[in-house]
Amino acid sequence: MLRALVATAFALTAASAAVAQAHWPSKPITIVVPFGAGGNTDVMARLTATHLTKALGTSVVVDNKPGASGLIAARQVLGQPADGYTLFMATATQVVTAPFVNASFNFDPLKEFAPVVNIGANAFVITTRSSLPAKNLGEFIELAKKEPGKITYGSGGAGALTQLSAFMFGKRAGIDMTHVPYKGGAAVITDLIGGQIDMYSASPSEVIPQMGAGKIRLLAISSPTRLKELPNVPTIAETYPGYEVSTWNGLVARAGTPTEVLDRIASEVAKMKEDPANIKKLEDMGVVPMFVTRAAFGTQIQREVEMWGKVLKNSGIRAD
Repeated sequence: MLRALVATAFALTAASAAVAQAHWPSKPITIVVPFGAGGNTDVMARLTATHLTKALGTSVVVDNKPGASGLIAARQVLGQPADGYTLFMATATQVVTAPFVNASFNFDPLKEFAPVVNIGANAFVITTRSSLPAKNLGEFIELAKKEPGKITYGSGGAGALTQLSAFMFGKRAGIDMTHVPYKGGAAVITDLIGGQIDMYSASPSEVIPQMGAGKIRLLAISSPTRLKELPNVPTIAETYPGYEVSTWNGLVARAGTPTEVLDRIASEVAKMKEDPANIKKLEDMGVVPMFVTRAAFGTQIQREVEMWGKVLKNSGIRAD
C-alpha cells in the first residue's frame, strides 16, 4: 500500500513538472547581471532580453546586482528555484576564475550552474589616460619599469577578468602595477578619464564610444589579430608573440533546471544571429558573436577552468 502511494505521489509530481515545463514560460523572466548598468555585460544582457521578450511572448527584464566580482549576483540566482525564470548573464569571471581567487565563492560554479548559451566573446584593450606620458605600448612599458608600482590600473572588481587580463599583461611585460578595484567598468572609465587612475584593461565596448573625446589612449588589444573596429590599435601579440587573453558573456541557469527549458532558451537566443541588426550591435561593441551549442559552451568552460587554474593557483591574487 505504501509503495503504491509513493509511486502515485511520484507520478503526480512528475506529471505536474511536465505540465509546468509544457507551459513555460508562464510569467516574467529575469536576467541577473553581475555589473552595473552601461557596461559590456549589461548591454549584451539588455539586447538578449529584448530579443527573448519578443521570442517568448513574455516580459524579460534585466536586474543589475554589481559587487564582489559577481558573487552578489551569483548568490541571487542560486537562491531562486531551478525553473528557468531566473537566468544569469555571467562572464568567465564568475564561472571560471572566481573560485581560484575568492574564498567567498564557497560553491562550485561548474556544479551549481548549467551552461545555456555563449552569446559573445571579446578581447581587452590596454587603455590609458591621455595625460599619461606614453604614446604607445613600448613607452608605457618603459614608463612602468622606471617606477615599479607607481602605475595604477582599475578593474571591474578584484578577481575580475579586467584585473586578470591586466595582471597577465604585466607578467608578460615584466612590469609591476598597483590594482584599484571598482564595482563595474563604467566607474573605471569615469576615473580613467578624470585622471584618478592610469590604466584599464577594458572591453572594447567600454572605450570605443570614448575615442573621439581625446581623454583616453588605446595602446594595444589582447586578441591575436587586430579588431576591425579598431584597425589602428596594434595587438599585444605584435610585441609579445603568442599573447592572447579574452572573455565571454553567456547565459547560465541554476543546475537542475529542466533540460527542455534550457534547450528552449538556448534555441531562441541562438536566433539572434539571424538578425543582421543584432550582429552589427555586437560587432560595433568589439564583441565576436558566438551562439555555440550548450554542449560546446560547457566544453569551453571546462577547458578554461583548467587553463586559468594553472595560472591563478600560485599567482597570489586574492579577491578577499
